[in-house]
Amino acid sequence: MDASVVIYCEHINNILLVNNSVYHVRTKHIEVHYHFITQKFLIREINFIHVSTEGQVVDIFTKALSIDKLRKF
Repeated sequence: MDASVVIYCEHINNILLVNNSVYHVRTKHIEVHYHFITQKFLIREINFIHVSTEGQVVDIFTKALSIDKLRKF
């Protein structure tokens, strides 16, 4: 594969979970999804990049924004 899919993620804990291969009891309900994503991450088919809350452009579609933030985006 020439390039990996980049996933921009606001929640740093999600990125840390994929980077840490230790099984977490609190993530049992997402076990299948977790293993799939971890596998894709390890073979470098996907890559995660942290984006701060202030940089979430998708908020324009999902939240009511202040006029300043709306102008910024």
